[in-house]
Amino acid sequence: MVPFSAVLDPGPLAATFRAEIAGRGGSAEDCADATLESELATACARGRAAFAQVALDDRTFVRYLARLLEKDGQAGAAVSSLALEDLYLACACVEGCGEAVAAFAARYRDTIRDSIGRIISGAESEDVREQLIQGLLVGSPAGPPKIGTYSGRAALERWVGVAARRAALMRLRQNQAEMRVRRASAADPVARNNVSLETSYIKERYRGEFEQALSEALTRLPERQQVLLRLYMVNGVTVERIGTMFKVGKATVSRWMAAARSTLLDDIKETLRNRLGTSSDELASLARMVASRLEVTLPSVLQMP
Repeated sequence: MVPFSAVLDPGPLAATFRAEIAGRGGSAEDCADATLESELATACARGRAAFAQVALDDRTFVRYLARLLEKDGQAGAAVSSLALEDLYLACACVEGCGEAVAAFAARYRDTIRDSIGRIISGAESEDVREQLIQGLLVGSPAGPPKIGTYSGRAALERWVGVAARRAALMRLRQNQAEMRVRRASAADPVARNNVSLETSYIKERYRGEFEQALSEALTRLPERQQVLLRLYMVNGVTVERIGTMFKVGKATVSRWMAAARSTLLDDIKETLRNRLGTSSDELASLARMVASRLEVTLPSVLQMP
């Protein structure tokens, strides 16, 4: 590694790369290799060769690589070790390039369809596919396009396949959770009598606000509680296994899980109360909606692409 001070003319791409690292609080010393300009030029050339129809400025791609490596704490890692063509496409998609989005859809259509089809079939499979594409390439109120989290450490096709399988499994778990809620409601005459047109209206009207409040509440949830919920609701790890991992008994894990849910519910209710300023009657309906929707919606929000 050549000292940063010894590189008198880093070249325009290397200078852009280091400036991006430094602007994000990283150390330019970590990426002072004299071959950096050549590696970056090669990276851009490989991307253009693979996707000639995609218009992406070299410096935009270089800044993207810098942010990626700095985020992973590997600013000094060799750029050439990454899946550069795949990252070029991912970067262009994040930048909103229509040609890149079209190329992504054409290239990974079969991978997404087959990965989802192994778990969910029929019309629901198409619904999962559309939601996945939306989340990957467009994003949602809860966050930017998720393709921006692709690290380039493995082939993009493999990453997309994993994301598709997770989306399908998430839908499957949502369906199972919803069936449990419906069975419980059907068995409870009080719950049946409380299901009214007004409640249905409240659920539909405030669904978006609820999901946004849930996403925000999760960011405020203590890290251990986030990990517990992801292990159980996303990865399907049993309470017994979680107890083994944390060296505690099942009862303790159950208490932790109940506390996490309770914290989320209280946070969501408070956020909706402050944000919406609705009437007391609507707030009561909102509270019931939050409780009924949490188990159904939480797995998809917890999902880690």
